[in-house]
Amino acid sequence: MAARVLAPLLALATACLLQGCGADAEQDVHSGSSTARLRPTEVGNMAPAYAIATVSGDSLVVGPGESLVLLNVWATWCASCKEEFALMDTLLTRHGPNGLRVVAVSVDAGSVQPVLDVAEQYAVTFEIAHDPEGIVERRFPALGVPASYLIGRDGRMLWKHVGVLPSKVDSVISEALAQPVPSS
Repeated sequence: MAARVLAPLLALATACLLQGCGADAEQDVHSGSSTARLRPTEVGNMAPAYAIATVSGDSLVVGPGESLVLLNVWATWCASCKEEFALMDTLLTRHGPNGLRVVAVSVDAGSVQPVLDVAEQYAVTFEIAHDPEGIVERRFPALGVPASYLIGRDGRMLWKHVGVLPSKVDSVISEALAQPVPSS
């Protein structure tokens, strides 16, 4: 019994250590499958391909030729995730007209209704998506939520942060928007 409980925890701990050291983990920590690879997403590199429909039916695509995107990964049970909603609304109000798109992707399992309830409770103005399969977590691995990623119009990872968004994200976004739009 103890071995059945400890084996997945040991695999998860090993994968997390490998991720932190920048190495690839050959094992998917959720399924035990050797087909998925856990790789940290590095600032300056191309962001992983990711597309999802928002709860309002719009689509989000991360990649070259798209908007500057602040991608936030959160969950309804995470109190600190909800703390940063006001800042994300402020960032969208300030920088949205200049090309920033803010999308918060919930990784809650199950129904979308709790996600919608939290979005309504906090009166968010940014876009919300629901990814119960956790694809965003596999593409943008982090050790917990909230985690935020700023992805440039050229598809490169410009900035990332695990934990509640710091106020300095405003200046990071301003700098990214001041850069020339890459030609296609």
